[in-house]
Amino acid sequence: MIEAEILVRIPKMWITEIPRRHKVSVKILNRRPEGTVGVRDLVEMYGPQEELEQVLKELKKEPWVQSYDLDFVESGKLMGEVVTHKCLACATLASSNSHLVSAHARPDGHILWHVMTSDRQDIKKLMASLRKAKFEVDLQRLAPIDEREALTRRQEEIIMMAYEKGFFETPRKVKLKDLSRITGVSQATLSEILRKGQKKIVLDYLMARKKGV
Repeated sequence: MIEAEILVRIPKMWITEIPRRHKVSVKILNRRPEGTVGVRDLVEMYGPQEELEQVLKELKKEPWVQSYDLDFVESGKLMGEVVTHKCLACATLASSNSHLVSAHARPDGHILWHVMTSDRQDIKKLMASLRKAKFEVDLQRLAPIDEREALTRRQEEIIMMAYEKGFFETPRKVKLKDLSRITGVSQATLSEILRKGQKKIVLDYLMARKKGV
């Protein structure tokens, strides 16, 4: 498997405009096609509570947003689904052979896509399609996935505990600081273990699908 980071400049739309107008960060956790050129995104937004409350009000008026279902899972964090009725770059990615791991919107109007695929040619085809559609695109990183990312038994135990206690549910049934107390692992280390675990799970799923399992 190959992983890549692609920086894309996308014309005005909610995901680029919201971070520019407010002190919030937007992260795409999952993306599916919606209609011909639309997308259905699972998103997380972080920032000051009052800024996020204002974002919810503004999303109602955003011309790019067809619908949304966002809730506060904790103070300073929104999570849920946003449906964009038209995003050619997003639709291009969603219909490609590259799988979105995450996407981060930047205040300068760029979005950093972290994608995985089984073939370098898939990345080349994706970038060619984006450029053909007149998008500014730059390959930031391209490398084989490090097999050293494999999880240890202890890490697997921690991830299973997080799952059983509802850390991955929406809204979360347990917070990171509570898991830290239960496991005896610092919040910084715990956050890294959970990040690595999610990446490994996605990788295993994609590899199994490729093999037809």
